[in-house]
Amino acid sequence: MIHRSVVAVLASVLAAVPLAAGAAGAHPARTIVQTGDGPPLAAVELWFRAPSVGFGEPLVGIAQLAAESVAASVGHGEPLAALVQDSGGRLQITTFADSVQVTAVVPAASAARIARAALDDYTRPALTQDGYKRARESVAVEAAEAQADPDAQLRFQLFGSLFADGPDRYTALPTVKQLGALPYSEIVAFAKRAFRAENAIAVVTGVSEGAPVLRALGGTGVGEPAEAPAASATSPAPHSVDGDSVAGPAFGLAFAGPPIADQRAATAMDFLADYLLDAKLGTVAAALRGVAPGANVSGQFITLHDPGILLVEVVGDSSSAARETVEQALRSVQQPLDAETFAAARRQYVYHVLHDLQSAQAQADNLGWYAVEGSPSYAPFNGGEQGEYLTLAGSLTPEYVANVARTYLKAAPAIATLTPQPAAQAPKGAAR
Repeated sequence: MIHRSVVAVLASVLAAVPLAAGAAGAHPARTIVQTGDGPPLAAVELWFRAPSVGFGEPLVGIAQLAAESVAASVGHGEPLAALVQDSGGRLQITTFADSVQVTAVVPAASAARIARAALDDYTRPALTQDGYKRARESVAVEAAEAQADPDAQLRFQLFGSLFADGPDRYTALPTVKQLGALPYSEIVAFAKRAFRAENAIAVVTGVSEGAPVLRALGGTGVGEPAEAPAASATSPAPHSVDGDSVAGPAFGLAFAGPPIADQRAATAMDFLADYLLDAKLGTVAAALRGVAPGANVSGQFITLHDPGILLVEVVGDSSSAARETVEQALRSVQQPLDAETFAAARRQYVYHVLHDLQSAQAQADNLGWYAVEGSPSYAPFNGGEQGEYLTLAGSLTPEYVANVARTYLKAAPAIATLTPQPAAQAPKGAAR
């Protein structure tokens, strides 16, 4: 469903002089507010449809740096990162290949005030040199941490192999050299285009009343973001990639899957990812316990505008036995499961979907992701068990799921292998 690639948590910042300010009063292209009666915590999110590498020649890391620079700048009052912290909350910046997500988890009583402040700071560009400097330091640390994360390394390698062109081909984080090639002027230009109100989706969950939040956001928008979805072209023949790891052996596979517009097929791929790749109950994990007990499997189907991606990652063992176990499991689902096995697997899958949507942030993440990818009504949290997503899940059959598996899993995948190297030889700096 959702692929979380890079998260920055911003805490304290220093004040600086605002650079510029635009007109106030604009509202997001789409506003989604869900009330609830759970814990008194709300999630306030802004989503912007923007490539992680910018709108022209690829500039790796520009979206992450721009988004963090805004949060660390004074803006139109107290810096947003400090304002959220002062309210008892936390701020996260997440960059995906085709979108930027700004999340504040705050006491529900502060949701309307934080929503207005976030919208003002992002859609009325007020970047400062001090905010830019602090964001550069933060991004450099995040990139260095990602280099030691085998999951992140595998994703970087797999996406670079699976895609021939477009933002999906690149990592969201820059190398040290790439970070140095992101001048302040480029960050300002990107922010002014990407972070427009008409390119924004606002999502707020966990509040007891929706009206104050809607007033704070300027009303209810029901449109689409101004920018078109970013396009990425898959490679006709993905190649195998080898790399070094400081965290042990690992390998991964990535398959191009159905676009979000083919909702039933995308739902079938979600089902397959859960059946195969659940870390505890998935068939791949169960099979690996017998041949590679030190291996940990993870994966998901990433629902995207076009194409979606089935991601498989195995950390702790890259032996031929582990690989054959994974490949055999992928072949097995290309034939229909028996009725009893399928029914049990679907019940488990629906339970996992509902279980994973318990917190206000998980709900906001879900609603925002599907909206920015172009299909807000298809979000699993939208309508719950009577919504479009779970209705489609209920329509799946063993024959249909097997046909979807044959359609997408027979193609040659992108393959990445990471081999351990001594820590003393590990390259320093940011991830590739």
